[in-house]
Amino acid sequence: MKRLILTMVISLLAISAIYAQQWPLNDNYYINKYSLSSAYAGNSENKNVFLSYRRDWTGVANAPSTIRLSYHDGFKSNAGIGGKLIMDRIGIFKNFYGMATYSYKLESIKQKILFGLSLGLNQTSIDFTDYYGDPNFDLDPSLINSDVNSKVKFISDFSVIYIQGNFHSGIMLSNISFGDYNFENTETEYNPFINFQYHALYTLPLKERWILTPSVIFRGGKHFRNKLEIGSQIEYNEKFWGNLALRGKNVFCVGFGLNAGEQIVVNYSYNFATNIAVNTFQNHELTVGLNLSAFSKKSDEAFFEEKETAYNY
Repeated sequence: MKRLILTMVISLLAISAIYAQQWPLNDNYYINKYSLSSAYAGNSENKNVFLSYRRDWTGVANAPSTIRLSYHDGFKSNAGIGGKLIMDRIGIFKNFYGMATYSYKLESIKQKILFGLSLGLNQTSIDFTDYYGDPNFDLDPSLINSDVNSKVKFISDFSVIYIQGNFHSGIMLSNISFGDYNFENTETEYNPFINFQYHALYTLPLKERWILTPSVIFRGGKHFRNKLEIGSQIEYNEKFWGNLALRGKNVFCVGFGLNAGEQIVVNYSYNFATNIAVNTFQNHELTVGLNLSAFSKKSDEAFFEEKETAYNY
């Protein structure tokens, strides 16, 4: 009886998760293109570690929250490697993604084609302890008193980017999984649907030290409403920048950031909707990046200065 009830509850909850399942949204691709497409691994912001925290729907209890950690670097002449960890929570649902990326670049004098392939693991869990610990919920908490985990699954994404001069255009297929998700001690299973993402951007130098980068991103997939995002970033002297975007018809994305010295970069973004009360729909995301190559450069400079001082002495 207990197993039957558990199966029914998970089935109902999993159905809603299937229709909403997607890679968690983020806005830190303005400073970390690797979060936009895996093909950028080893081709931009190399030797940078990025850590971000995002909170969606801050006016709603148990709203989605996401933590991301990523790193990538060039490997040999035309190859790159990267890795990302994503921990996402929506109410009682918790998702963990761990991905490793390999990228390869084909280039001529004026054109480049970047290929990216990521492979990794994903596990979903449902936190029944917190859910049924609510005194306002009538179901006997003794029926389910612990987390229920799905079996670990292999997942992947694949992306291709075309670059000519300052123009970038790319497509990525994500959420590619192998087989069905199965939960422990239940008969429930499901297979999430593949999502796709297309992006294009153009870097336009303006007056001295100013750069404007308009961009467009189109996301879609089965049981996932297609969304068009149009935005632009303006940057001054590679030190300060701001960005503004419209996602869909009603969601505006505003952000700004700065290079705090050679080693640290910080970016903040804020999303709000014009058709929903501001105190209900607010998304905040803070990203901090560390330039590891700058740290090693400082160490090398200090080493040679020490040697030179000792020699002069």
